[in-house]
Amino acid sequence: MNFRYSAVNNGGKVQNGFVEADGESAARTEIKKRGLYLVSLAEVTNGARRSRKLYFSFGIKQRLPILLARQLASLLKGGVPLFQALTIITNQMEGERERAIVGYLRDEVKGGSSFSDALKAYPGIFDNLFVYSVAAGEKTGALDSILKYQADLLESRANVRGKIRAALIYPIIMIVVGAGVLMFLIGYVVPMVTKIFERMNQQLPLPTRLLMTITNFANGYLFIIVIVVGLAIFGFSQWVKKSAKGRQFWDSLTLKFPVLGGLYRMILVSRFAKIMGTLLKSGVHMLQSLVVVSSTMKNTIVTDTVINMSKMVERGTDLSMALRATDVFPPYVADMVSVGETAGNLEEMLASVSEYYETNANQKIAAFTSMVEPLIIVILGAIIAFILVSIMLPLFEMNKLLSKG
Repeated sequence: MNFRYSAVNNGGKVQNGFVEADGESAARTEIKKRGLYLVSLAEVTNGARRSRKLYFSFGIKQRLPILLARQLASLLKGGVPLFQALTIITNQMEGERERAIVGYLRDEVKGGSSFSDALKAYPGIFDNLFVYSVAAGEKTGALDSILKYQADLLESRANVRGKIRAALIYPIIMIVVGAGVLMFLIGYVVPMVTKIFERMNQQLPLPTRLLMTITNFANGYLFIIVIVVGLAIFGFSQWVKKSAKGRQFWDSLTLKFPVLGGLYRMILVSRFAKIMGTLLKSGVHMLQSLVVVSSTMKNTIVTDTVINMSKMVERGTDLSMALRATDVFPPYVADMVSVGETAGNLEEMLASVSEYYETNANQKIAAFTSMVEPLIIVILGAIIAFILVSIMLPLFEMNKLLSKG
């Protein structure tokens, strides 16, 4: 039998591959011998290979898991059997690809596969967190509740992404429009006016001379500067994408950015707490939950930290002590987890931590937006005012000379 696996190595990196074994237990043993922490394991079948052709569709990864989890949770809570619920959802799907994906899941369940095993055929759409939660729900008989948790979690993450995008849209538009206006002034208007000044046989004011120098430099070397900057950005992005050191450097830098670094850290801490709480509430073991959470973190520094925490927990250390041993998670998180471990309500404490940091992140986003917009206006206004003053000063002097004459 051939199995496709996703695992985390000792360096904290996600590693995907295939392993041949007589059964699932033998495959798990083989992967463990390789020194890997297993995240997901699925037998490779012809149907699964065929289904992966449906991965590539814009928006399905964000849209379908939320829709499926929300509708399936409602139907299962109403007493509808899983196969019938998947049939109803399949018929409700408007998109052809979404209908094909849910139809495949329905057919696999009808053929005797578990719902979680069917989901493994689409790792590009249903991540490890989703699959593990569903598997835990099937074992505990609380699949409807688990799916509701998943829908809430996915919607919360989508809302955070939406707020960040919305906060950045207006400043980006202002920067683009302002840059366009400045390029028009420097590239077309200012050179026309400075031709007049060059014919004047008198000393020009300092702002005018400075503007003429900037204009000449920009018109002479702007194209070269744009190419050099573009190549530098492209080269840096490729280094970050393809080099482990580059990715680690960038991820470390993002956590240290003024203002934005703190906001990014809050979002990561909130995501860790929410996903961890959801998995534990779903019945997933602590160690396995940490491994799954590590694969969902988008920052290699945080991923490595969570992997190290999982090793400490494997050796018998409490989660709160593992959190205290890191410099990524604030002491507040460890304190709240410690209270939850003592009181026996760790899932609720993690939910409180997630809500606390999510609220703070939303406040930071609002404050950042309110701070950036007037700052951009002031900067653009100052630049345009400088250009206007530089142009008007020689004109005033010309007017004085004409008046005296």
